[in-house]
Amino acid sequence: MSLPFTHPWLLAPFAAAAVVVLALGFRAHLRTGQSVQVVGQRPLWQGLGMALMLAGLGLGLAEPRWGLPEFPRLTVQVVLDASRSMTVPDAGGRPRWDAAVAALDRLWSQPQTGLRWSLDLLTGDDIPLQPPGEDRTLLREALRAVVPGEVGSPGTSLGRGLPQVAAQADRDAPAVILLLSDGEETWETPEAALERAASALKKAKLPVCVLAFGDGQPHAVPAKPGPEGQLPAGEPAVSTAHPEFLARLAQATGGQVFTNGETAAVGLQALAAGKLPLPTQRSLQPAHPEVGAWLALAGLALWLAFAGKPMARWRPALLLLLGLAAPLQAQAGKLWAPPSVKAWFAQQALENGDLPGARRWRPADAKPSHVLLAAQIDLRTGFPEDALKTLSPLVGQGAPRPLPPWRAQALLLAARAHLEAQRPAEARALLERLLLEQPGQREAIHDLQTLVKDATPPPPPDPKKPPPPPPPRPSMGAQQDELEGLKQRLPKPPKTPGGVKDL
Repeated sequence: MSLPFTHPWLLAPFAAAAVVVLALGFRAHLRTGQSVQVVGQRPLWQGLGMALMLAGLGLGLAEPRWGLPEFPRLTVQVVLDASRSMTVPDAGGRPRWDAAVAALDRLWSQPQTGLRWSLDLLTGDDIPLQPPGEDRTLLREALRAVVPGEVGSPGTSLGRGLPQVAAQADRDAPAVILLLSDGEETWETPEAALERAASALKKAKLPVCVLAFGDGQPHAVPAKPGPEGQLPAGEPAVSTAHPEFLARLAQATGGQVFTNGETAAVGLQALAAGKLPLPTQRSLQPAHPEVGAWLALAGLALWLAFAGKPMARWRPALLLLLGLAAPLQAQAGKLWAPPSVKAWFAQQALENGDLPGARRWRPADAKPSHVLLAAQIDLRTGFPEDALKTLSPLVGQGAPRPLPPWRAQALLLAARAHLEAQRPAEARALLERLLLEQPGQREAIHDLQTLVKDATPPPPPDPKKPPPPPPPRPSMGAQQDELEGLKQRLPKPPKTPGGVKDL
């Protein structure tokens, strides 16, 4: 298991440098020079202070990690075996495909907090169906249109398909692959496929969680229904599930083996909440570089305390120069500061109406309060799309219970961003979701009544054009119709014969 540091390789060189500095300070303490005795320096304590500064610098750059994330977040890339061997009915008396679809239905039957899903089919090729998103209904409907053995190349190639799936994943986002298969490799030997897939997945730092289907006994593959009734070329006539191959793949990539859809739902939720570890590159645990900064400051204070009389005389001048240089570096935008300090400067600039300053000090970490501040700065500076991208981790479909205080503010800010981007329907949907989660939320009700309204009201009447005449009263029209009907039903009078009329 890797150390709980983002960059653990930085610890060794800085630790070695701190030991060397401490040894030099001890050597200078044993052989104190005349000049050091006159000015009152303490080499041993100064060496200890310098060693603490180096240790703090190395610790801060290595970024120790601990604790749980502020909000759950995980992208699950579902890879479903769609070869014809999945039609073998040895998964508890039903076909492997039906069992796999039932497991996915269990996963997608209810919202999972912080989880995003993508869907790929695996045969001899990798066939992407759905990009990462939260529309579980669309994913379930997409599976209804798939017939195993009717898509892609024949057979199953785990060694070639899984590296293609890993290449689609975001490099640093927390993500895992959920593989649902019988574990049968038909394009190359199982050892070669395992080595190829595991090396690519280790390089991408992408664990594979597996759900295996099949009893491990050889079974005849059902033929394709039709007039020919034969298997296509490349499909084996007999299929044997290999759950042990999938278990080795999960172990090699740092993943897990799930037994059914219920355990998969619990395990994925634990990964999203940070209760189970992910690779360091995709870790959800928050980094704490400020620990190294405090240690380095303690070392600097120790070094200054035992620097002797000359340093005591020059100390005010050095502090004055540092105080004059800090605003200049901050104005140039080159001063590094912890996220909390940057958030404070950004908040002050935003309250004073200094939008360029707020944009320059905009925090970029994942703390919810800082995310809300960054989104507010994006909205105030005219970048609604950037605000929506910033708020995306906070406005997912699922929400933890009890609702955190940042949930309502995130949905309100996202609704305003959609409204500024001329998408009132999306804004209305977010506000309705907020009212479902927090019934009676006053600001959401106000926004639904005021912010989300018809942007194109009907034009006012033209005063130069006279209004159209009012329509006839219904009674007059009905009376006229009755009269016309009576005229048509009345017998016509006989025609008088032509000629001279007798007197």
